[in-house]
Amino acid sequence: MSFKHSELSVPELVVHKIGDLRWYETPEGYKYPSITSVLGRQPEKQAGLKKWRESIGEKAAGMISGKAARRGTVFHNICEDYLNNEEIVQHKDQNFLSWCMFNELKPYLNDIRKVVLQEKSMYSDRFKVAGRCDLIAEMEDGIAIIDFKTTTKMKKREWITDMFIQCSAYASMFDELTGTRVPDIAIMMVAEDGQVEVFKEKAENFYDDLEVMMNNFYDSFELAA
Repeated sequence: MSFKHSELSVPELVVHKIGDLRWYETPEGYKYPSITSVLGRQPEKQAGLKKWRESIGEKAAGMISGKAARRGTVFHNICEDYLNNEEIVQHKDQNFLSWCMFNELKPYLNDIRKVVLQEKSMYSDRFKVAGRCDLIAEMEDGIAIIDFKTTTKMKKREWITDMFIQCSAYASMFDELTGTRVPDIAIMMVAEDGQVEVFKEKAENFYDDLEVMMNNFYDSFELAA
């Protein structure tokens, strides 16, 4: 399998760590927070994480979080190399679980017609947010924002609204950057038991949620400052 790639080039943004948040500096000198940092700062998410850590203890929570982080990092690296038409077998010994999960997703990746943008930082002046998108690709039914997710157990659609909001931000960033509208979102999720789900949505359905979230973020950020 060999993937075609677009010749599109975008400038790499400078990253700053301010407090516990990651910020991207635009070519014009504006600093916008990472969409993942903003999502992680949501009160309900922080409350849920705190409750979970308290229920199983800090040591167990640290071990589980570390395992998930390692699994996700290697998984994303395999996907990136595969889509770049590079050798991937070296990843097998780094994290065998990630390797197995990638192979479950592989048939879905093979449906990609062209890689438009991969692992590139972008920003939105409209929403004053930035981030690094896993993948924008041409599929059979059009261009889509694609985000890779690994999970211990498969999640339900109603649990992943934050993922759709994240991808809607990437859609707006790409539209502002290139003038090309990306209507579709595809969350490609793989569970440790090998189950694969591709959750599809329309980016425009989450722009209102994104706007509310960013307004709340800047309001709380100003109060904290």
